[in-house]
Amino acid sequence: MANSGNGSVLVLGGTGFIGGYVARALASDGHAVTAYARSAPSPEMQAVLNDGAGQITIANGSIGNLPGLVATVQEIKPSAIVHVAANVDVAALLRDPYLAFTDNVASTINVFEAARLLGVRKVIFFSSIGVLPPRRYEPIDVNHPVIVARSGPGTGSYGAAKASGELFAYAYNQAYDLDIRIIRPSAVYGFGMPWHSANNIKQLVEPAVRGEPAELVSGGTLARDYTHVRDVADLTVALLNAGDDTDKVFYAATGEQLANASEVAKIIMELIPGATISVSDMSTPLDDMEASFRGILSIANAREQLGWMPKFTPLREGISEYISRYGEFLAERR
Repeated sequence: MANSGNGSVLVLGGTGFIGGYVARALASDGHAVTAYARSAPSPEMQAVLNDGAGQITIANGSIGNLPGLVATVQEIKPSAIVHVAANVDVAALLRDPYLAFTDNVASTINVFEAARLLGVRKVIFFSSIGVLPPRRYEPIDVNHPVIVARSGPGTGSYGAAKASGELFAYAYNQAYDLDIRIIRPSAVYGFGMPWHSANNIKQLVEPAVRGEPAELVSGGTLARDYTHVRDVADLTVALLNAGDDTDKVFYAATGEQLANASEVAKIIMELIPGATISVSDMSTPLDDMEASFRGILSIANAREQLGWMPKFTPLREGISEYISRYGEFLAERR
């Protein structure tokens, strides 16, 4: 989809995994992109940022620092902000709810406030399917409840913080007419993903590409809607270029049947003959918590309103792309 104005876009968390792919996709779409982050990109994400056509400027800073964020927005005058920055260490945030508040709630309000103060009307906020409580029906659509009589977000403090961000998005829309759209990604994977990612594909793919054995000590039966990061980035571009008459919430997902880690391992071993992968069916409390809200996700509104469909389906196609891209990266560094 061609962009609607080639405006400048500020991508918060733009050197991280999802943020880097979003920045690259926006630059390739003709936008002038500034990637704002606390740290420099990893070697993998630097390769991703270098892949795309178009200029990407990197700026250092934290969304936890409102004056610094305001100064950056004032300097670059973006037509839109994409907010991907977050603490995604679900286990750590489960133990420390206050950290979830400071890192993922207060900082998100800083983003909305900076947009309000400087007249940036359009913001895309990356939430999570972790806002969902135990699933009540499938396919899970964007009208699925988040809080019900006896349960709330299934990922504890992380989900509560993301749900809080969504609620404040509506508050800023009502009070200031700030146009905030929400993307809820599901089990995002692909080249450049961090080691602490909870969905385990990195721990299986990359050792196999290097010719090393891979092992998962738990979670073999936990099923997810694994979504390729390039599809997530393409959805972001489509949403940014969309008109005002669309929903406020979209799932970045495939909408397909879920796959578990054992099935992922089987695909990898078929694609890399001789790979040695061991996956245990043991389930941890975190696995059980996650399994409660995982389900088939509806992407009908993204398909109908944005004209977006994931390209990396079935899952084998996405894993194959990841294997190829990681192999190329290793070869370039030799």
